[in-house]
Formats: sequence, structure tokens, C-alpha cells
Amino acid sequence: MLLRRRTRLSALALALGLCLWAQTASAASLVLSNLVVDNQSGVLAARFGVSLDSLTEISDALTSGVTLALTCKGKLARQGGVFSGPQVAATEMVSHLKYDSLTKEFLLQLPGREAPLKNTRLDELLRTGWGELSLEMGEWKLLQRGQEYTLTLDLRLQQVDIPNWFRRTLFFWAWDMAPQASYQLHFKY
Repeated sequence: MLLRRRTRLSALALALGLCLWAQTASAASLVLSNLVVDNQSGVLAARFGVSLDSLTEISDALTSGVTLALTCKGKLARQGGVFSGPQVAATEMVSHLKYDSLTKEFLLQLPGREAPLKNTRLDELLRTGWGELSLEMGEWKLLQRGQEYTLTLDLRLQQVDIPNWFRRTLFFWAWDMAPQASYQLHFKY
């Protein structure tokens, strides 16, 4: 009797592990493209594009009523010896993505834009909206000639509008739809 119970528990644990592994293996990944530091009319900006390598899971989540948020955090630091140098600038932007079941359209809200972008095709909407993003880091004169800098860009795609009582109940649950990604660009001005 005890042996059967252990066998069942082991089989259940193995099945749960395989399900979780399969879910993680099929998760979409955030892909960065064209990361550059740019001077836009005297403003220091990080320009880049974000895409997803798999849209099936994202599309399914959106059509079932989930709202997603892409958070992009940028930090610019001056290189300083062995340890990281002083931080020169930091900023963040959030873009919301959802599905309107009445119009059968995906909606993408970008910062600084009143009306959301709309499209029935998720891939086209993301290419238009997230294909060219810009994070304003401050004034260009923050940079000093001859200095080396590191731009760090952290990307996160997660579910939003989850009730606090539910978050607290499932505190161990990851609400990310894709693994967080971090990219660095080293440059000399």
C-alpha cells in the first residue's frame, strides 16, 4: 500500500514536472533588434525594436482576455574601472497590449500616443508598434567626450490587471509571458 502511494506520488510529480517544462519550453522569447544610442535634436535616446519569436501563446492569452504590458527599462552608466561607474541616466516605458473581442482587433497602446494602434493581425501590429521604439534618456550633453559608457536595456512582457488577492495567493507564480531579457551596449563617445 505504501509502495503504491509512493509510486503514484512519484508519477504525479514527474507528470507535473514535464508539464511545467513543456510550458517553459514553448514560451515566447523577447528578441531585440537594432539597439543604438542616438542624438535626436539634442536629446540622448536609445532606439531599438522588440519582437517575439513565437506568437501562438501570446495570441491565445490575449484572446482569452489577458492584458499584457511590455516594460523597457534603460540605464546609462559611465565605465569606471573594475566596478560599474556612476549612472548617468535612467528611464522606463510601458506599452500595453490587449484584444477587443467586439471588434476582433488587437490593440497596442504606446507611450506618448493618445489613440491605440489597431489590427486584426497580431504580427503586423507588433511589427508596426514595437518595431521602432525610442527611450529618451536625457540631454545629449550628459555625455563627455573620450568617455566609455554602457547602456543596459531590460525587457519584460507580463500580465497586468491581476487582482492583488490573487497575486498574494499565488505568490510563487510567474506572471511573465516571456522570459525577461537584458541587453548591453558598450560604446565610447
